[in-house]
Amino acid sequence: MVNHNFRILIVCTGNTCRSPMAEGILKKMLKENKIDYIQVSSAGTDSWGSCPASLSALEIAKSSGIDLTSHSSRRLTEEMLKQADLILAMSKSHLDQVEKLNRDSVNKSFLLKAFPQRSDGESFWIRDPIGGTLDDYSNCFSDLKRNIDRIFQRLVELAREKVESS
Repeated sequence: MVNHNFRILIVCTGNTCRSPMAEGILKKMLKENKIDYIQVSSAGTDSWGSCPASLSALEIAKSSGIDLTSHSSRRLTEEMLKQADLILAMSKSHLDQVEKLNRDSVNKSFLLKAFPQRSDGESFWIRDPIGGTLDDYSNCFSDLKRNIDRIFQRLVELAREKVESS
């Protein structure tokens, strides 16, 4: 249908828990809805790079039919920010890092939980489950899923507007 892609970049800290789970959720929804013009990727502000998704993230995602076994963490770069059409972050510290790496990316960066509004208040942060229990990961996954469900149609609309105007 469309030759151009809309690129969504999801950002967290280590790129082993929250952002890979969010990426998996969104990719699954796009596939189920037969939407092929949106690309989703993830990265971490403090990622060491080339680490798999955490075992608990793998387990929780798998229980929802999402396979994260091929995930390999990536460190957030200026180039990733420039290529993204939309950046969805988990907390204010991630938005701060985006601004530090590429000031021009601020206008297309939002907290996932606040999108499409601009807010960086703590109530809009998605808690990091790293080092927590399986319940912590399950709660995080549920929070991500609930918010991605909430914004999915808006993401599709934004992407369609962009690719149709290209």
